[in-house]
Amino acid sequence: MGARAVLALAAQREDRISRWARALAVRRGYWRAVIAVAAKNARLAWACLARGDTFELISD
Repeated sequence: MGARAVLALAAQREDRISRWARALAVRRGYWRAVIAVAAKNARLAWACLARGDTFELISD
């Protein structure tokens, strides 16, 4: 999912990443939050590929 889509859906969700994205957008602004979410997505994807794992979002 794209970073802008993550931020758009974050308002409706209560998982850990959504809460983090909402708080970041409030603290730093929308576009900085978009870049941070995109970077986080890239790091998660790289880690999954490097380890051969599958990504599963665990709800809090």
